[in-house]
Amino acid sequence: MRLELKPLSPHLGLEVVGVDLSRPIDEPTRDAILDAWIRAGVLLFRGAGTSDEVHMRLSAVFGEMEPAATADMNRPDNPYLMTLAYDPEDRAPRFAQHYELDGIVRAGWLGWHWDQSFMPTIVRGAVLCMKEPSPEMGETGFIDAVAAYDRLSPEQKARIEGLEVVYEFNPDMASGQFGFPPEIRAYRPADAPPRSEKTYDFPPCVHPLVITQRETGRKVLKLSPMHARYILGLEKAESDALLNELAGVLCDDRYAYFHSWGRDDMIVWDNWRVIHSAKGVPLHCRRRAERTTIMGDYKVGRYLDPELDRDRKVKRIVD
Repeated sequence: MRLELKPLSPHLGLEVVGVDLSRPIDEPTRDAILDAWIRAGVLLFRGAGTSDEVHMRLSAVFGEMEPAATADMNRPDNPYLMTLAYDPEDRAPRFAQHYELDGIVRAGWLGWHWDQSFMPTIVRGAVLCMKEPSPEMGETGFIDAVAAYDRLSPEQKARIEGLEVVYEFNPDMASGQFGFPPEIRAYRPADAPPRSEKTYDFPPCVHPLVITQRETGRKVLKLSPMHARYILGLEKAESDALLNELAGVLCDDRYAYFHSWGRDDMIVWDNWRVIHSAKGVPLHCRRRAERTTIMGDYKVGRYLDPELDRDRKVKRIVD
């Protein structure tokens, strides 16, 4: 196969053209795809996700897959394919919490984050395939945290070297996260089913603010605003100020790529290097996607409580 690579934006991402995913991928093509992924952080295969076999075949290029532990979101016939959907006709939706931003109430809005920052083990990436795009909105955003680190001043780089952030799971997108729009508001329909109080076994965990990309030696501003709480060892005021400052550099839409989905588009992103977000869809719009998760562990996260084993089994969720 002969690959053609087209930039998705001036800042990150490549569209891959010329790969026939309907048949097995030979080793040179696999290596070329992986090399492009390491260089670009995000790859788009436009309109290529025409079957489950194609989705699984592409996912296997990037590593071993793992089922989402939220079993009710996994396909009954294939636990590696997780369904992410919103249907305005669904009277008992799995997620009934919506958010209002810029005068639009949205289902499926997510602020900037990398997946599972509230756990010490971090999945390698994901492959998202859009089976039914929303007729309005629904874009997914991506920002390169390698480029964000490069945008820091020498003084900022020296300031954060060796610092660590404490993360704790927080399902409320409107609770004042660093780098999130301050005007966002939670919205719950009057006819929504009663809220069930879920409990999660996610004790606070710790990740470094700076990591090094193994394949290239480039440094990454490893901040996930969604679940970040404070910088270990700093007073609250100093910690809040620094996290706000860093989130301002990282979560800058001028350096983002926002993908407007077409049917059967597939995007794979590097969860160790790229943060992502979802603009959500208006409440009258349907949207359905399927996702595989690429297993991984970058080995530098830990629980805040030193008595807890970082490899203990817990129920993962997708954030």
